[in-house]
Amino acid sequence: MASTAAKTFVLVWTIAFSSACAEDPSPAPAGDGAPFSVHTVNYPLAFFAERVGGEHVEVSFLAPSDVDPAYWQPSPEIVARYQRADLVLLNGAGYARWIDTAPLPRSRLLNTGALAAGRVIPIEESVQHRHGSKGEHSHGEQAFTTWLDLDLAAGQVRTIAEALGKAMPNHAPAFSERASALLDDLAALDEQLLGLTNPPPMLASHPVYQYLAQAYDLDLRALHWEPDLAPDAQQWALLDALLAEQGARWMLWEAQPLPHVEAELQRRGVTVVVVDPCGNRPASGDFLTVMQDNVLNLARACDG
Repeated sequence: MASTAAKTFVLVWTIAFSSACAEDPSPAPAGDGAPFSVHTVNYPLAFFAERVGGEHVEVSFLAPSDVDPAYWQPSPEIVARYQRADLVLLNGAGYARWIDTAPLPRSRLLNTGALAAGRVIPIEESVQHRHGSKGEHSHGEQAFTTWLDLDLAAGQVRTIAEALGKAMPNHAPAFSERASALLDDLAALDEQLLGLTNPPPMLASHPVYQYLAQAYDLDLRALHWEPDLAPDAQQWALLDALLAEQGARWMLWEAQPLPHVEAELQRRGVTVVVVDPCGNRPASGDFLTVMQDNVLNLARACDG
């Protein structure tokens, strides 16, 4: 049963935008005036759209920098901005569930992961846990960080390029050229990951690496730890049990953990490896530079 807060939130949306929901007009092809407006539900899609669309699109990714966009609940004012967009890019695989109840014109929603639906990874056990002070949640029924399989990310790029080409036929050749360059960048990273030799057993601080593990044949077991929180005694005990069972010497983290947590891991013979999923805009660099760092960090673990 939905919480009272959740019911209230949906009701506010319904009241605020009920008149706009009466019709779902198809987006008209862009003219030569204002840039074509693209909104996205995560940063990777924003990066892809920016690279492909260039100066012909105006890309907006509106989640605050301190939240995980997968669980973000935008305000009615922010939802109104998504309503006015010419195109809203979705990730698929159950990502950003607020879209399910938001009164957005369905004809303007593009599921960039639709072609890869057959490769979506189900989550057999959904564990309720807390991300810092932002409340409890579970990771749903499907793994959703699909872009960590760079072949799936390439599929999203192709889908975006095709949609922009249909909306702006005059610029379709430019979109195709830009997409090809981005696909080359992704293919180079994909090749490096596929070339990892004899990856050792690893642990993960959080269940966000399913597509990475599947695509690049990693023996990975996940916990539910957060970089800014200290594990409790029960969590340490679970870690010790996994170490005894799997013998991992490396642990993937979304960000650098607390110093005393890393020291305690080192005491157990476990080295921290930062692999940032990059769901939100990074403090520096971009999607490709973050993924390049991830590849280098994983390569060091495999070489060690």
